[in-house]
Amino acid sequence: MSQQEASASEQAAENRIGYLAAVAALSTCIYGIIAILSWRFDYELSVTQRPIVPVLLLFAAAFAGYLFAVRTAMQTAHSRKLLGLILWFAVIFRAVLLFSVPIQEIDIYRYLWDGATLAVGVSPFRYSPQQVLEAEAASTNDEQLLRVVRLRDNNPALRSILSRVHFAELPTVYPPASQAVFAAAALTTPDEAPVYARLFIMKAWLLGFDLATLLVVIQLLKLCQKPVELCVIYAWCPLLLKEIANSGHLDAVAVFLTTLAVYLAASGLPSADGRRRRSMTARFLPTLAAIVLALAVGAKLYPIVLAPLFFLVFARQLGWRRVLLPSAAFAAITVLVLWPMLPRAAPIPQTPKNVVLNTSALESQTRENEGAHDAGPGSQLQSTQSLPPPAIQTPAALVDPSLGMKTFLRRWEMNDLIFLVLVENLKPMHKVAADHVAWFSVAPEAWRVSLNKRVAEVFGVEMREAPFFTARAITAAVFLVVAIALAWRAARTSNPTNLCEAGFLTLAWFWLLCPTQNPWYWTWALPLLPFARSRVWLAVSGLALLYYLRFWLSYHWTETPVWGGPYVGSVFFDFVVTWIEFAPWFVCLALSFAFRKAVARNEQ
Repeated sequence: MSQQEASASEQAAENRIGYLAAVAALSTCIYGIIAILSWRFDYELSVTQRPIVPVLLLFAAAFAGYLFAVRTAMQTAHSRKLLGLILWFAVIFRAVLLFSVPIQEIDIYRYLWDGATLAVGVSPFRYSPQQVLEAEAASTNDEQLLRVVRLRDNNPALRSILSRVHFAELPTVYPPASQAVFAAAALTTPDEAPVYARLFIMKAWLLGFDLATLLVVIQLLKLCQKPVELCVIYAWCPLLLKEIANSGHLDAVAVFLTTLAVYLAASGLPSADGRRRRSMTARFLPTLAAIVLALAVGAKLYPIVLAPLFFLVFARQLGWRRVLLPSAAFAAITVLVLWPMLPRAAPIPQTPKNVVLNTSALESQTRENEGAHDAGPGSQLQSTQSLPPPAIQTPAALVDPSLGMKTFLRRWEMNDLIFLVLVENLKPMHKVAADHVAWFSVAPEAWRVSLNKRVAEVFGVEMREAPFFTARAITAAVFLVVAIALAWRAARTSNPTNLCEAGFLTLAWFWLLCPTQNPWYWTWALPLLPFARSRVWLAVSGLALLYYLRFWLSYHWTETPVWGGPYVGSVFFDFVVTWIEFAPWFVCLALSFAFRKAVARNEQ
């Protein structure tokens, strides 16, 4: 390259960085407007007045700027100025949204209450929020229950937070490692702090993990000899900013630990040029990576899906005997950190007779009211419209700390497509209301009834739960095959890049096959997205935000069919919008895969 061409290239790079700075400044303004509008999502305000559509349009504009930033990073040679710009605005974006009200999400109130109870020495797995709300200090001899009741009565902010916890019938669903972060946030919060001060402090803790993840992503890119500027894929992602900086989802903790575990595992593999790392530290990296992955499972259960990948890659590198130590360390630490929430019978504490788990209220929730504010946006139950309520109420929450997690795994379904198609073709039609029949439900009725009876008999599940159970089993089997295939491929060509790519695809397909595809779950895969071969994956972060249309539809078409069609608002989202969200994207992904295969064949 001549000097003149080099100078022109440098000038073009400078111009791109200048344009990116302008886009970043504009994005800051967009996030500022979103932060202002977020106060119209205050818990006490009417849900029909929430500016959901304007906020989504603003996020769409921010996503367009994000794609421009990713393209600029891909086209620009390594530049400290560009990396500095990316990092500074990553912090600025988060700072702007830190002091916003969570938009359509109230999970953080559960975190705040769990942290407060832990701070006074009571396990959040012991009592459900409803039990604490209904208990009276004068009528209980249970010392621990009395402790949290006094906490409720002596602190108006915590009482308000407790009243906002959704699905209060259930004990907490969040694992112990995340609970430690909640407790740390509670201990660093002044006793007299009002509700929103507590909320902002909790979000600040979670943002600390989020920014730490960004630093690990940069180190991963260096390790894999990729441009570090690609960290913008994580740093500026609007979905990530919405779900962590605005909504304050705890996933930031598990994402950090998972990404760190991948980095430690990758650090012990041969480099991209085939050179092996022979330092003493490298010998212990697999065990350290296994321990960190176990802690990630203790923050949120999903990282366990990476265990086959780690096991096969370590077995390939260390041999089958030497992989026993990392495996044993992973198993032991996982059991240790999950012990407080494992299923077990325990003595029932002495409580007032009226302190019970209202399972009949839980069972009566249907897809029509899932989007309602009181039901807790972001965590919805599978339809139980046709199910009779249990005959009695039960204090099961006092006995089984895993009740919340069991309920989630057995009934939650939201924003899915693959699972949705399966389950809607497994439900007996005679048990589905006419206005809840999916247009893509085409399986013969006799086949459905016969299959459900067979599943109920063989696996001992109730007939009403058989469709969900069967769909779960099918998607789990498909994912297991995918995960093992990805792990086997990564183990055969073990290097940091292949490990990161396999890790990304494992997490991505786990999300796509889940019945609950909450948009913040996609943040699990975001740190490893720079290692995906297809750029089609970049679109998921933008498309996932369509999830919030469900609430707008359910608020404005609660009982009236949308635009004269057959479905009311929430059902219209489930059966129509999810197809718009995912179907074209799946087509693009398939075409991208076919194109790459054709190019590879031509190059051979």
